[in-house]
Amino acid sequence: MRTVPLLIALLVAAPAAARDAPWLVTVPALAGAARELGGPTARIDVAEDEEAAVTSYCRGLGAHLPDALLLTRRLLDRERRQCGTEAIATEPARLLGIVGLSLDGPLPGLTRAQLWRALTREFPADGKLEPSRARSWHDVDPGLPDRPIAIRIEAPPGLVSGLILSAGCLAAPGFAKLDQGRLCSAIRTDLPSAPDAVLIGHLRADGLPVEGIRPTPYEVAAGRYPLARRAYLFMKQPHLPGIPGAAAVLTRGVAGVQPPP
Repeated sequence: MRTVPLLIALLVAAPAAARDAPWLVTVPALAGAARELGGPTARIDVAEDEEAAVTSYCRGLGAHLPDALLLTRRLLDRERRQCGTEAIATEPARLLGIVGLSLDGPLPGLTRAQLWRALTREFPADGKLEPSRARSWHDVDPGLPDRPIAIRIEAPPGLVSGLILSAGCLAAPGFAKLDQGRLCSAIRTDLPSAPDAVLIGHLRADGLPVEGIRPTPYEVAAGRYPLARRAYLFMKQPHLPGIPGAAAVLTRGVAGVQPPP
């Protein structure tokens, strides 16, 4: 009857001897938040997508596995069961707040698909990916003005990739058969930053509408504004006593994350 408590004790004690900093796994949209929460010596693993991040987190307990998980959603029931089978306590998630982006500039409003087409480094052509040739907003969408694409990004690239590219690329021709890692995350570097550029910055209530919805506090809190997500932190409680700095992850604030609504 004492075998299980002894096993838990060993798993708790092992991390202290194996590493001296926390280890967090996350998705591109929360990479910056993870670095702030973990501190300067933390190990940060940025998974390609949410499923890969959860799989990495749920592999079990011990110093050879991550301590914490950051997601833009709660765990699904099947994911909780997956974590449960590995003896990970399914503690309630800590809601860190809201992460998001706002647009400003000369265009009245855009969609994520249009933004992706303007930002993507590569575009499908004849079933393969080639460097993007879009130079004007009219190239992006015939309904947009025939003016040069100019974009200024004042937000972490991971946030732009996670909230804009990863959603916008779903409309790409042949999406399922293409290299989605390149298609949905690589931001082009050849765009000018003119005075009348579209600005992609941190979430602001006075930003332009995206897909017809403005980033007002009401729309953001309701989950309707497309470029905003809730940020959740999951922590393996048995790791807290043995990993230096792990407990601090639970208490640090994060710049760029707005308080919960």
